[in-house]
Amino acid sequence: MQTKPDTPTLRLRTLITADALERMAPDLEAHFHARLLANRVRGGVEQRLRASERRMQQAFTRAPGVHAVMVWSSVIGLATAAAFAVGGGLLVHGVRLDIICMAFFGLIFALLVLVPRVIRWQQQPWEWLWRTLARRLASQQLKSARALAPFEAQYDIDDTGAEGKRVTYTRITKDAATVRWTRTVAGPGIFGDGYSLFFEPSPSMRCVLLLHARDARLEAMFAQCPPPR
Repeated sequence: MQTKPDTPTLRLRTLITADALERMAPDLEAHFHARLLANRVRGGVEQRLRASERRMQQAFTRAPGVHAVMVWSSVIGLATAAAFAVGGGLLVHGVRLDIICMAFFGLIFALLVLVPRVIRWQQQPWEWLWRTLARRLASQQLKSARALAPFEAQYDIDDTGAEGKRVTYTRITKDAATVRWTRTVAGPGIFGDGYSLFFEPSPSMRCVLLLHARDARLEAMFAQCPPPR
């Protein structure tokens, strides 16, 4: 059973309103968006895509004539197989040879023409996708608070040394005060108007969101925390 610390190093208690949550939502979305883009770079996605495209370009540069012949051969093969398919098919020993040829030449065409295009397509920033994911992550973080607002959020924060700070969150409504969780949180944090955000080590998108009025004491405490490993 979770219990609140008797004498916390720091206690923050803030009234959380629907208006305050809506004001912080764009900031949270921006932080998640930046995190997603940073993880894309850290994960080497762009580097691997560029390397694949470079290898293909080098192979095509060495033998441009062979590449052109193979592309046009696959096109002619596809067209011929399609013509047989439209005409009723090419049946050989009970096997539709036209279907096999279409699959074979289609695969060659995809490898020579479509795959390089897909790689270049994947390298695009896809800003709308990252923005959508960031908006969804921010909404998930605020979902419970939006449903319950207005309420009071109380955080009891204790220094646990090198491991970070132990934070106990109590949600206070007109009916009851309930301890929701106790977690160890390490800096550095992101501090904004009405919130603090602490991400787990990259590339994780998991985080701890504290809802509270901005407080210099809290920022000073976490400025002294070692970064998460």
